[in-house]
Amino acid sequence: MKQKLIITTFIVVLLVTSKVSFSQVNAYFLNNPVWQTSSSCSAPYPCIQNETYNYYTNGDTIFNSFVFKKIYKKGHGSYTWFGSPPVGCSGSYNYINTIPSYFIRSAGKQMFLRQTTDTIEYLLYDFNLAVGDTLPLSYNNYATDITVTTIDSIYTSSGYRKRFELTGSTWAQYLLEGIGHSNGLVEPLNVTLECGYNLDCFSLNDTAYFPVVGQTCNLTVGLISYKNEISHSVFPNPFNSFTTFQFSSIMNNAELNIYNLYGQCMKEIKNISGDKIKIERGVLSTGLYFYELRQNSKHIATGKLMVVD
Repeated sequence: MKQKLIITTFIVVLLVTSKVSFSQVNAYFLNNPVWQTSSSCSAPYPCIQNETYNYYTNGDTIFNSFVFKKIYKKGHGSYTWFGSPPVGCSGSYNYINTIPSYFIRSAGKQMFLRQTTDTIEYLLYDFNLAVGDTLPLSYNNYATDITVTTIDSIYTSSGYRKRFELTGSTWAQYLLEGIGHSNGLVEPLNVTLECGYNLDCFSLNDTAYFPVVGQTCNLTVGLISYKNEISHSVFPNPFNSFTTFQFSSIMNNAELNIYNLYGQCMKEIKNISGDKIKIERGVLSTGLYFYELRQNSKHIATGKLMVVD
């Protein structure tokens, strides 16, 4: 009797473990996939926000016995003013999100998405399609007339993936098996009024396979490097409580931004005039920072700062 109980317990544990570990293997998310997308959005018009960003996987989590991949986002962007003076927006930025943007899993020929702020699982894509089929309603599709006109394939290191050419109420030319569509991963399949998107690149293990075979789609996110247009010095650097920027010429209405390693602006100093400025440490914790000096919306100098205790 005791032996039967042990065997039964072992079987139950095995079944539970199998349900979590082997119910689906997230085949579409093997080999370190990276999506590179560009966007242009009214912020609002005549201010336009342009971004180039990555979605990438980093770790797993389990919901309701299903293994989801954690999808993170990083990128860089800038603002452009298309109206008459005075300029209403300007500047550039970088970021690396430290919490997941989405949780995504694959099962069979489908992909499912779960947002970080709720408990609902949404269908993201169903790739079980033939010519003439209509795309189902999903997280990023609310049209009922998007149909498949032709099917071919693209090569990846994980094997051939189907490419579905689309027609109907969509700006995406293609639905891409295990990838998304030609305008993004989770971005809308339907035309939006305020934003435009494009899938610039998809890679696996540092090799791109869409739209062409090439180098990785992974962005190097940090302060954008510009040629210094003005000579300057920073002393002391490293510094503890304050440091001084000395410029080779007189500044007029300049701006200094200090960024952390995640591209977040930690200190912003405007209306700089004269040939030097003293910077207090303030909220800056110990570590490495980047700075960017701008004048009349033009980048004129960049560099590094080190804060010590």
